Amino acid sequence: MESEIAEFYRDRSVFVTGGTGFFGKILIEKLLRSCPGLKNIYVLIRTKAGQDAKNRLQDLLSARAFDNVRQNHPEFFKKVIAVSGDISRHELGISPQDLQMMSKNVSIVFHSAATVRFDEPLKNAVELNVKGVKRMLAVCKKLENLEVLVHVSTAYVNSTRSELNETIYRPLCDVDKLISTLDWLDDQTSNAVTKSILHGSPNTYTFSKSLGETVLNNEAGEVDFKIVIIRPSIVTASWKEPVPGWVDTINGPTGLFAGSAAGIFRTMYCHTQMTVDMIPGEFPVNLMVASAWDALNHNSRQPINPTVFLASTGQNPVTWAQCEKIIYPMMFEYPFSRAVWPPGGSFKSNYLHHRLDQALYHFAPAYMLDGIIRLCGKKPFMVRLHKKAAKAMECVQFYTIREWRSRSDNTNSLIERMSDTDRAIFNFDSRTIDWNDYLCTYYLGVRKFILKDELHTLPAAKSHMRRMLLVQFSFRLAVAVLVARTLLRRSETARTAWQMCVSTAAKYFVSLTSKLF
Repeated sequence: MESEIAEFYRDRSVFVTGGTGFFGKILIEKLLRSCPGLKNIYVLIRTKAGQDAKNRLQDLLSARAFDNVRQNHPEFFKKVIAVSGDISRHELGISPQDLQMMSKNVSIVFHSAATVRFDEPLKNAVELNVKGVKRMLAVCKKLENLEVLVHVSTAYVNSTRSELNETIYRPLCDVDKLISTLDWLDDQTSNAVTKSILHGSPNTYTFSKSLGETVLNNEAGEVDFKIVIIRPSIVTASWKEPVPGWVDTINGPTGLFAGSAAGIFRTMYCHTQMTVDMIPGEFPVNLMVASAWDALNHNSRQPINPTVFLASTGQNPVTWAQCEKIIYPMMFEYPFSRAVWPPGGSFKSNYLHHRLDQALYHFAPAYMLDGIIRLCGKKPFMVRLHKKAAKAMECVQFYTIREWRSRSDNTNSLIERMSDTDRAIFNFDSRTIDWNDYLCTYYLGVRKFILKDELHTLPAAKSHMRRMLLVQFSFRLAVAVLVARTLLRRSETARTAWQMCVSTAAKYFVSLTSKLF
């Protein structure tokens, strides 16, 4: 049976923003591979570091995510066309010639360009995530054949509520008044009043994404095209496609897994029995592709509000404790070949306990290592690295000590409207996720794509880990010896007991080294 969704995209052209990001790469690859009849993909790309849009497009298409297309259908790359522009500029900075070209051809827009930094200054977040949406709408109104705009938001736009659902709530503030206020505030003043402006939102990211939805909701009844909003939860490495475990950003749990495998992260503040709403990267992308088809095939009336789809794993939850149980053994079975220390530590539900471990196991060793690095005449970096990591962890703590109920009625209804063939090709049903398989794939992806450790390094990595474990054991033994001798120096009975312990430990040490080597 043929795919209805793939046939829907035949001879169509789409416009994609955010194409150079993790999410955008998966989307472009999916369209090329699963919708072979697609005519063109126009990708908005800004000039960066002296590279123009065309050069950056070549870098984008060289990513490992496109391995399948590169090997089987390299001619498909000709369908991808770079459009020079920037969402922070008027009409997205698109030239009149490019705008005219897209006006005649584009019928679907996928807008995923945004800043996803939780600690982004408020003015920047509003510039890109709110005013950027306004600029996108202005461009969409000039596309003569546009039928649907699919906008990527976040599941946490209403994170002050206990339930995540597919409703657009009352605006947090007057968008136009906020924009005009921020336009005349200097950066220092804006940063000083940010907390009072956020109206309880945990960060500028969710706040600005919520206002972006407000902009779309205000325009939905006034435009000739349909508007769809996709709300993914925490987007993580792919599960099965485009490449198992593929990821190219250290946001979210990815950075935690990478740091733990390297022996750097030893503690994180979270409630282990709470769920972590992570979703493999291809799931929200498949939902995006299917939602455009659905908007034009099963919704004949022009809705006065955007249709919202939630991409969440609330129907198939996994807890932090489960993640730890599955991934921790993987770090020894598939160790990182350049780990500075064996993986260890744990999640902490007590904040003071977490901060104590952070001081003992993160910063104390970092200062010592930086001292050694200075003596070697090189530039220290460990303390700076840990401070940066600690700041990143603080930004996500709001989500690691809370959980939300979620309702995905629209998403489930869309699944029911799809054929069996399309459900298999464009799977976004979170109930199908096998967490043991996915988390193992996720970790191997982090090792391969983030830590740049291919499988052929595994024998050397295991030897390195054995040496690290031996060093760790020796260090702990030396500390124990030092403490014991200090405390028990004056006791004859204690000295006798101590000699027995040392003798037993020596025998164990000899036995361990013979097994390791």
